Amino acid sequence: MGASVGIGGLIVGISMLVVFSMAYQSISSQIDSGLDRLDNADEPVPTFTIDDAILFDGAVVDYTIVTPGTGYTNGTLAASTGNGGFAGDYTVDGSGAIIDVVITSHGDYSSPPTLTITCTTACVGNSGTANVTATLGNAVYANFTNAGSATIDFDDMWLFTNGTNPVPFDTVYTSAISSTNWFTGETLFLQWIDTGTIGEDRISMTVGPTTIGHNFA
Repeated sequence: MGASVGIGGLIVGISMLVVFSMAYQSISSQIDSGLDRLDNADEPVPTFTIDDAILFDGAVVDYTIVTPGTGYTNGTLAASTGNGGFAGDYTVDGSGAIIDVVITSHGDYSSPPTLTITCTTACVGNSGTANVTATLGNAVYANFTNAGSATIDFDDMWLFTNGTNPVPFDTVYTSAISSTNWFTGETLFLQWIDTGTIGEDRISMTVGPTTIGHNFA
């Protein structure tokens, strides 16, 4: 009889421990969930504006050195046809052959302009053989302002055009500033150069739960 009572008490005790353990786990889970909600509530929602956005769908986005020539000195490139505002600088090697071009103004054209070469100092030798051609594409210029209280990491910023073609912001944004954070009140100027995948109607940016759009001018 005594043994039966002892075994019964042991079973009841074990059952109570199991119930207590389950209750403890449930309460702990609820506490953790509540703390997570409090932590999330403390994080401000990203707030920003797209101040303006312009698309040039006939911008000079690339070049081809068809003939590098010889006898040139470092100089500039300009468009001799059209009126789109292209400008660039070129550099030469030891023989005076054009080896590199930096586009300083992409302009906007209905067809590829003819580029003319101007030496910074007098060209010498066989300087009339160089030929550089232009390739047209898209250039987006836009200003974004962080209007909220949160500092935003560039890794969390995504750009869309016409609702498609998502692009990480930091892959198209270039700046002399090494920071990769977007601080409160700061305005970022975007120059996004592409050979043709940019949509032509609207640009949007998504940061976390926030998405803002702006029609191209």
